[in-house]
Amino acid sequence: MNYYEWRIIMRNKIKKILESHELLRLATLDENGFPNVRSVDFANDEEDESKIYFTTFKETNKVKELAKNNKVYVVVDKTANSIEELAQIQYIRGTGVTTELDSPEEIQKAMGLLITKYPFLKDLPGDPSMMSLFRIDLKEVKVTDNSLGFGHVDIFNY
Repeated sequence: MNYYEWRIIMRNKIKKILESHELLRLATLDENGFPNVRSVDFANDEEDESKIYFTTFKETNKVKELAKNNKVYVVVDKTANSIEELAQIQYIRGTGVTTELDSPEEIQKAMGLLITKYPFLKDLPGDPSMMSLFRIDLKEVKVTDNSLGFGHVDIFNY
């Protein structure tokens, strides 16, 4: 397999993981420089898996932290309930940068993707003006694929 074929396979694997996993763990840095990790609902762009969207209330610590430093670390994984499941699990860890969305077109696209994946988000309390939407642009992704050997990792750069 040549490099071009490998990149296609890896992008498809990353897209499949993003589409089949439910939560993204998002790490930012707090005001003291310590990591702050939380789970967020997310959806990936259908044409470009390196673009991931999430929404949050504007008054959260994550919004304040992202305003000071837009670099993030993400983990998208899931639990295994048996050694057989663990032997097949795939997940990603990666670095990226965030952008708060301000384009009406991109906001509509992001909310459409999020509500399709999580229909309950349309029932969030409060006014939509209380929310912020963000895009994560992935830079480097480490893909763990235990089906290729326990702890097997491939590194993919966008």
